[in-house]
Amino acid sequence: MSELLTVRINEAILFIYMISIACYFIDFIDKNNRIRKIGFIILVAVFVSQTLMIAQFYFTIGRFPVQTITEGFYFFTWLIIIASIVMAQTTRMEFLAFIMNLIGFIFMAIHTFQPVDYQSHTTVSHMMNELLMVHVTLAITAYVTFLIAAIQAVLYLYQMRNLKQKKFSQKFFRLSDLASLSRSVNLFSMVGFGLLLISLVLGIQWGLILIGPSIWLDSKVVGSTLVLLIYASYIYLSTQQKQKMNIMMEINIIFFLICMVNYLVISRYSDFHQLIN
Repeated sequence: MSELLTVRINEAILFIYMISIACYFIDFIDKNNRIRKIGFIILVAVFVSQTLMIAQFYFTIGRFPVQTITEGFYFFTWLIIIASIVMAQTTRMEFLAFIMNLIGFIFMAIHTFQPVDYQSHTTVSHMMNELLMVHVTLAITAYVTFLIAAIQAVLYLYQMRNLKQKKFSQKFFRLSDLASLSRSVNLFSMVGFGLLLISLVLGIQWGLILIGPSIWLDSKVVGSTLVLLIYASYIYLSTQQKQKMNIMMEINIIFFLICMVNYLVISRYSDFHQLIN
């Protein structure tokens, strides 16, 4: 499949994705079960389309689209869609699904309108093995779980404000209660921490083989270690209950922003990840 055709297909998927997000938004503003179901069906169609594109990429290029930051955006969006589909079937938090997919849409748009020349024979392709693939996949999955935690932290603060102002509208009752939201934030933060820890260990192991002991001074390794430490401190504080819950939610949001800076900015200054890019 030519690169131009691939871009056109991704643009079509992006347009369909936008329709799904619009349906979720309409349902949130004015509860409409029919619109929500249409949005869900369209979202499933987007998931199937993306899965086929990832499969086509794999069989054409010989690897999954996670090698570069831009490719990672596509995989990031794919994981977000999977998570939102699962949540749509297990919870009633349509607003969470809307926010998640809105962020996924932004990442997919960046991927679509910044197409790259896909090469099957690159420096990394010769070095690539299962260890590096697992490292990248676990890292991106960790970022998705941190995203879900941060969004629910935002919803917690929103619900708390509604309670203080005694605004008990339809939207209030369609969101989870404070206790459920706080538990979910802590759970997803812990899961993300575990995934990122394993990913960092595998990445360092591969880096030691690839470029040697200087990997310890690599900016991305230092940045990811910092992210692990701040989430470890968050988990400790949350289990010890040493801070008010609203403060913990604000901290979680700030930590996610730091995590994204590490992913989107610091990666570009990493000697090791320049080999991947």
